Order: sequence, then structure tokens, then C-alpha cells
Amino acid sequence: MRVIPSSRSLRKAKKLREPRASLLRGALRRFAAEPQDPLLHTHRLEGDLSGYWSFSVDDDLRVLFRWDGEELFLVNIGTHDEVY
Repeated sequence: MRVIPSSRSLRKAKKLREPRASLLRGALRRFAAEPQDPLLHTHRLEGDLSGYWSFSVDDDLRVLFRWDGEELFLVNIGTHDEVY
């Protein structure tokens, strides 16, 4: 799997402070090893965001992404309200 971050997701990730920055790095490593890891709560989105997926970093921080074959495009990173 190849992970391709968008410029938006890179900007948002760089703005995160500790401990969230460390939690995000850990969640991305976990996701790369096993995208359906139950700790990540990976799920397909519906409605206006159909075609996208999301996984949880902590109680409120989410990563929005989409699949394209073996490539994963990170679209957005933020709180529940920011991403959805």
C-alpha cells in the first residue's frame, strides 16, 4: 500500500501539538500494518462523503482518506467536526 498525503493533510498534521502528533504517527503506523485494526475504528462514510473512509486517532481526531487501488490518499486530518 502506498500512502499519498494531500497538502491539506500535511498542513494539518504539522499543526498538531504533542501528544496528538505522536498519537497520529502511531495511528498511521498501525493503519499501514493493518487498515482494519479494531483500535482504529476504520469505516466507510456515507452521504456527502460517500467514497471516502475514516479512522480514529483518539476520541476526537480523525483521518479522512480514499482508496484508489493499492494507493491511499490522505485527504484531511482534524477533529470530528472539522473532518465531517
